[in-house]
Amino acid sequence: MLLLISFLACSSKDAVVPESVAPTATSIPVPVPIKSSDPTATPLEPRVAPVATKVPPTSKPSAPMATPEPTATPEPTATPEPTATPEPTVTSEPTVTPKPLTRVYDVYGFTLELDQDSTFATSNFNVVGVTETDPDSTQGLMSFNYNGTDVVILWRPQNSDTPQDSIAFAYVLQQLGNPDLTFTLLSEGDLTVDGDAGMYTGFLSTDSSGDNAIGGIIGAWACADSSTQLSMTATGSDSTALQIRFDRLISGFSCD
Repeated sequence: MLLLISFLACSSKDAVVPESVAPTATSIPVPVPIKSSDPTATPLEPRVAPVATKVPPTSKPSAPMATPEPTATPEPTATPEPTATPEPTVTSEPTVTPKPLTRVYDVYGFTLELDQDSTFATSNFNVVGVTETDPDSTQGLMSFNYNGTDVVILWRPQNSDTPQDSIAFAYVLQQLGNPDLTFTLLSEGDLTVDGDAGMYTGFLSTDSSGDNAIGGIIGAWACADSSTQLSMTATGSDSTALQIRFDRLISGFSCD
């Protein structure tokens, strides 16, 4: 019995590993030499079990990447042209708008009124500047005809002038404007215009032969509120009509 067991044990040591017992796909096989009882036999080459090559699973082809569209190059923005700087507006002096001529005139700081049957529109009315090109509330000269009487009104800053100074100035203007006439001073006196004290002086002008006498009256006063000195000269061939027209203008005058 013991001999049988020993024999079986030895036989198990010389047994060849069956081919069915193959190494796993992932292990490297160890060659096992096959023993032979014939000493002259050529030893067999060790058989190596083929290594199972693990084929990696075929991956699905990835979807082709979308080719990015080229970014549109923005068109250059047009540079705005510089806006022209507006020139500063020059503020002009307020222009006096002429009023329709009636029998009442009140533009340059005073009011002048004619008779009911008279109007400045039919009196050859004219107004100009004296120290400036255009008249304003401080200076000017006005001329018109009032029912056969020629009238000239002059206004300028009062400064230190007196009514006598204004009368003298107006008298010289008459002489300069009529160099072919001879002038003679007559009476003088006081007058009141719109509550302001003034003076008047009469004169007479004739031609070189002493004929064609023309009478005249010069009045002068100041508007205290506006510090304006005024003089009015009225001339005419009819002394009575001249006196009436002069008095009418003085009574119809007011300082604004």
